[in-house]
Amino acid sequence: MSFSHLSQQRRRVLGLGLGLGLGAAMSPLRHALAAEAPLTFQLSWIKSIQYGGYFAGLEAGAFSRNRIEVAFNSGGPNIDPVANVAAGQAQLGDRPIGPLIVARERGMPIKVIATVFQRSPLSIMSLASKPIRTVQELKGKTVAVATSNKPLMLNLIRDAGLDPMSVNIVPSAPDPSALVSGQIDAYSGYSTNQGVMLETRGVKIFSLNAHDLGMPETAGTIYGREDFLHANRDQVVRFLKGAVGGWQWALSHKEQIAHLMVEKYGAPGLDYKAQYAEIVASDPFITAGPAKTKGLLALDLPLYDKIIGVYRKVGIVKSDMSAASLCDSSFIDAALASS
Repeated sequence: MSFSHLSQQRRRVLGLGLGLGLGAAMSPLRHALAAEAPLTFQLSWIKSIQYGGYFAGLEAGAFSRNRIEVAFNSGGPNIDPVANVAAGQAQLGDRPIGPLIVARERGMPIKVIATVFQRSPLSIMSLASKPIRTVQELKGKTVAVATSNKPLMLNLIRDAGLDPMSVNIVPSAPDPSALVSGQIDAYSGYSTNQGVMLETRGVKIFSLNAHDLGMPETAGTIYGREDFLHANRDQVVRFLKGAVGGWQWALSHKEQIAHLMVEKYGAPGLDYKAQYAEIVASDPFITAGPAKTKGLLALDLPLYDKIIGVYRKVGIVKSDMSAASLCDSSFIDAALASS
């Protein structure tokens, strides 16, 4: 059955359900939506398969079944997602955990409420023909690292017993092509994104996952302003229920969601092969940790304490921040309990 036929069938079913006995009156769903403002969700980056579960939630009706109307705003290099949420331009958003820890440390009134990637796919990638198999092998090499991750990389290098001055760290770009041209020896980025980008271009790579090296992170971490979360608890829980359902559908229908991102929801120019490869590569990071026992998007508070500990060690966190003050797991716990 085609996507368009499925969508038409779903719309007919919804239309039938909404149209029964209404006359000129509004449906219960429309009444519910009219009673609360639609949600705006600020994405960290452009619309692509890394957000596939959210668009699956729209396509498969997971949000509408939970009486949620939501718009997903694209991110990009010129957008500060956390500032947008903190300023109330969006009610919820997603980021890797690092920028959220920094924002909280600076006094932004945000709380982490769920996460998509239980383990970050952040990795140190090198060419398979010239693999860097350990952190110690970075000695004398040039590695491209995002500026925000440089303190963590330096800490990783020191923990490996290396002099940080023995490694040439340069700023990274979103495209890892400098690795192919030989300008750098290693690239710090997401194996599910830049790694897949290289692999689908026929470039074989070797990856060292940062989490496994002692640099734990989460990605796709969902957050919101504290005042909004407290004032709109039921709406936020229903959003998370829809998001869980959407990610379940996406992971169970990888080919379909890859097509949908290329043909309907994603930014222009996406490649199906790369989108499909990315959702396949992302699956084990999304379904790791508490996702296996509690459900998708669950929070691992002990892990967040470890992450905060690393950030405190490198001097980014100087406050008494803890997982309990950074996170509020009651929203996702409620969503999973009622799913």
